Amino acid sequence: MTLRDDLLPLLWRLAAGAGLAAAVIVVAGLFDLHLSWPVPLAVGLAVGTVLWIIHMEADRDEPLHHPDLDLAADYALPHAQDMRVRRLEDAVHGAQPSRRMTARSLGQVLGEIADERALAPDPPALSSGLTTLIERSRTPAGPDGSVPEVAPIDRRTLHRYLHELAAREERDR
Repeated sequence: MTLRDDLLPLLWRLAAGAGLAAAVIVVAGLFDLHLSWPVPLAVGLAVGTVLWIIHMEADRDEPLHHPDLDLAADYALPHAQDMRVRRLEDAVHGAQPSRRMTARSLGQVLGEIADERALAPDPPALSSGLTTLIERSRTPAGPDGSVPEVAPIDRRTLHRYLHELAAREERDR
């Protein structure tokens, strides 16, 4: 629509409102009621404007459709469908101060993954750091109740250990 097409209905409604105001003033004058012109004229123009606003319909956007909820059991990413990875993610998520995750329990989870990896034919040898971590994590308490201390694992080392454990699986793909 052009500007002229938008303004023409407005002008017609304003003229109709002003005409209605003039008619009210003339009819009131026949009954000896004297109304000043500005008030009825302002009301007539306001009525015309309101009618134009009601007549002009705003363009509506298409309704937004939210995606359907996926209730399937396989909703997780492919790597998260592996129970070992999900357990490790859960353990690492809890690896914060005053949480249930410790370097010992992380070492035990890495040891479980290494045990499953060892069942594969011709697995590559683990690094000495990872082997030491797994051994210290699995060592039970001695007769005096002391257990060997497991050093904290920083992010870079954890990534290196995970890449080392996943090296065989990544080569198969």
